[in-house]
Amino acid sequence: MKGRFFGLWLSAIVASGLTFVAHLALRIEAIRLGYAVDRARRERDALIEQIRLLEVEKATLQAPERIEAIARLRLKMAPPGLERTIAWGAPKPRHAAGRLQ
Repeated sequence: MKGRFFGLWLSAIVASGLTFVAHLALRIEAIRLGYAVDRARRERDALIEQIRLLEVEKATLQAPERIEAIARLRLKMAPPGLERTIAWGAPKPRHAAGRLQ
């Protein structure tokens, strides 16, 4: 009887110990995952801020006034004269009953 009680008592202690170790492992993993989520959120926020700054920079670089200033000052460009323009899609002469009007 004494040996049987000791065996049950020992198995209860071992089961309790294993339960505690499993709980501790799960708790440590939950803390680690919490830190990983926090790190990912900070990275996401930094990337969102970077995207916002890049969109502002893109809008600034695409401003027509800036492009025109660069074309005129750096590239020494000027608006084309009439002799350098081609009318695109100019109306064609109409024919009436096979004859020119």
